[in-house]
Amino acid sequence: MGTYCHDLRIVKTMKIALLCSGLGHVDRGHEIFARDLFEMLKGTVDITLLKGGGSDTEGERVVDNLPRNSTLLAHIKLPVSPKWMSAAQEEERLRVETETFAYASLKPLLDGAYDVIHCLEQEVCNIVYAHRHLFEHTPKVIFSNGGALPARDLPDCDFVQEHTGYNLSRSKRDKAFMIPHGVDCSQFHPGVTTEFRQHHGIPSDAFVVISVGTVCYWHKRMDYVIREVAAVPGAYLVIVGQESADTAQIVKLGKELMGARIIFTRMPHVELPRAYKAADVFVLGSLFETFGIVYIEAMAMGLPVICTNHVNQRSIVRDGIFIDMSKSGALTAALRETDPVLLASLRTKGPENAAVYYDLPLLRQRYIDEYRRIAESPTILPSYSPRTKLAANLRNGLRRLVGAIR
Repeated sequence: MGTYCHDLRIVKTMKIALLCSGLGHVDRGHEIFARDLFEMLKGTVDITLLKGGGSDTEGERVVDNLPRNSTLLAHIKLPVSPKWMSAAQEEERLRVETETFAYASLKPLLDGAYDVIHCLEQEVCNIVYAHRHLFEHTPKVIFSNGGALPARDLPDCDFVQEHTGYNLSRSKRDKAFMIPHGVDCSQFHPGVTTEFRQHHGIPSDAFVVISVGTVCYWHKRMDYVIREVAAVPGAYLVIVGQESADTAQIVKLGKELMGARIIFTRMPHVELPRAYKAADVFVLGSLFETFGIVYIEAMAMGLPVICTNHVNQRSIVRDGIFIDMSKSGALTAALRETDPVLLASLRTKGPENAAVYYDLPLLRQRYIDEYRRIAESPTILPSYSPRTKLAANLRNGLRRLVGAIR
């Protein structure tokens, strides 16, 4: 206890800014991570959450931006194939949101005199890092690599947070550290009570599969999940997730193939345990996830997890059912043929693994230690030298040449 109190006095002098442009606009794993991290650390360290939407509260500040779901961005025109238009438009909306958020965040960041700035979006990180020279006390900039970007694609930053050992192996090892996502096991646990089945007209003895994620084709592959579960006689499918440009077509597909046996719904993250509790098995159709907070939420709830057979997913889920999600019929076979004894075993192992590896209180001290190490690391800013002089002359010469050609 004495050692912990000593550490606590140290971290109280350290100021942290956590930036997430999507928080307040959408409710994906990215935003859930930001919220959980802030709630876990507030009161222990001096941390401020800069978010894209919602309202200002103690320790939280809304930064003005043009949100990805704004009606002002409803008419984006891009020179891409119609096949990929919806995905490209989504990326463009995200770019506009993150860049407007990043520039608007500079004022509160400069005013706050933070030691560490923790960015969750790539564009935000690039812009904040590019303006480090404006700060009286140069902060350390951390990028949380929620997209599993390889080392060559990482944004400019001082340090990189990876969430799995596999991602760490592909990162910039001189900058990277690993802390996994976490789950609040006091909120997500097998003892939760629910009336979800009664509310949605699902028979009490029905076999229910749940999938949680954006209702889209290109990543979560909800169309694949629907086709596979539809082939399981009598099975019900619950899809909980944010809408996308693909949602209407996917809902239509679901109703055509499953009728009343499929339920699409959205709910606040705090209410999600009620939906998990109504299911027998959790499924995610994506072929790869950087981490996938929904995996560990389902595990903590005591649900067997069926997911893609990838080294990253194996390291996260540990005890699950791993299949080739790109193969037609693979999920159907797993749902119909998995040994009930194995399913019963996974219902026990899931909560145990969640408690040992992912429970938020266990991760708190790891964050404190990393933030302290990073805050105390040396600051390196570009300095004037023959090399920088040559680079500046080359840039200026190229700019003049382009101007002359025009």
